[in-house]
Amino acid sequence: MIKNYLLATAIALLPLCSIAQDGDEEYELRANEKQGWIIDKKGNKIEGVVKLMGSAESPWVNQKKVKFIANADIDPAKKRQKLKVLDVDDLKGYAAYDGDLLREFELIKYTNKREASRAGGGLGGDIKAIKNLSNTTYIAETIVKGPITVYKLYGMPTAVAVGKKQAEEMEADLNRIRTSPSILVSKKGGKIEELNSSDMKKFTEDCEVVRKKMLNSEYPSYNPEKEEKKRSKMGALIKSETELDGPKIQTMAVEIFTDYNANCGS
Repeated sequence: MIKNYLLATAIALLPLCSIAQDGDEEYELRANEKQGWIIDKKGNKIEGVVKLMGSAESPWVNQKKVKFIANADIDPAKKRQKLKVLDVDDLKGYAAYDGDLLREFELIKYTNKREASRAGGGLGGDIKAIKNLSNTTYIAETIVKGPITVYKLYGMPTAVAVGKKQAEEMEADLNRIRTSPSILVSKKGGKIEELNSSDMKKFTEDCEVVRKKMLNSEYPSYNPEKEEKKRSKMGALIKSETELDGPKIQTMAVEIFTDYNANCGS
């Protein structure tokens, strides 16, 4: 039984190990095609056409692979170009246009212990825990750049479920991962950590301009009476857990830390 269990686990993990083997895809370049870039392991920036592979249904895929063709490899005599599918484990970062929005991704050191703790039971839960605990680096999306940098990171789901109950749990988990990514923060190159609303004061105490705005409720997402209210340890823990990966934290981070970087980032 144990042998069969380990075999099933290995088979379920196989897609993660074979991402780089995905077939290359042909793509018809558009007029005025927007350019992105990749950063290779040596730190070289290579410009070209970059296409995201994740979607609203599977945003975590952008943390695993990306389609790319370097400008030097584009054949102007051909309408259709062959884009390579790259494993992002071989990159330090990349940037691609999503419509008119340039989205940038960067290699970070982080272990998603919190997502692993939500693994649930059964084979699928075990595989999810392994996925999230075995990764110590990720390509995460950068949503605020500067002395305070903010990242968006999706948990790695499982595609294995045995029985109706596990299938229902897996679908609920997938929906949560899609809609509630973890928001991470690093100040001046320091340790990357999860962000919650109580951290806003800590990260901005050295910026008088921003602190004044926070206390005067000039940021729509930040209510100082609520966010800076003293709580018991249990109350603070409950509040933190409900907000750690919520959209509220992302909005708050973009509003406050973008202003911090503009006013106190030098």
